Amino acid sequence: MTPPPAPRRALIERHLPLVRAVARRYAGGAEPLEDLVQVGAIGLIKAVDRYDATRNASFAAYAAPFIAGEIRHHLRDRCTPVRVPRRLHEEGVRVTTVGLDCAADPEQPDPAAHANERLALGAALRALRPRERRIVQLRFGEDLSQAQIAIATGLSQVHVSRVLRGALARLRDELAVSSTIG
Repeated sequence: MTPPPAPRRALIERHLPLVRAVARRYAGGAEPLEDLVQVGAIGLIKAVDRYDATRNASFAAYAAPFIAGEIRHHLRDRCTPVRVPRRLHEEGVRVTTVGLDCAADPEQPDPAAHANERLALGAALRALRPRERRIVQLRFGEDLSQAQIAIATGLSQVHVSRVLRGALARLRDELAVSSTIG
């Protein structure tokens, strides 16, 4: 039940500081604070329009999730929400380095240390599921971003991130087992 225009406007204006407080929690990224406040205000308006005063719930407590949700949706749609953890990035660099060593000139003899690493990596890659192996190849062999892999595979970027994280964990486990055996 939407309040009449004058009380509705007063309710919105009275809770704009709440919008600013919620927006500050999401500030510091690629989007300016004022843009987040504007998006949060849309959430506030939606909350005002859907609020039912007969339920005796605090309006601020009711509106905060609407505001935060609107801001999160905006950030999800406009910004890259997936940040690759440093540890995962370092693992990727290591896999890429070993992969580049594997692709070195076949005419040149490879150093013995790299040969063992290549053998262990090859065995570990064969232990992955075909989809995991393809995503690892696209990410580290062809140097595609997660967004590009998502387009190429028809998966969401978040799902690509999960598959990649799981595949790298399996690779790490396989390599750890092979290093204890060898």
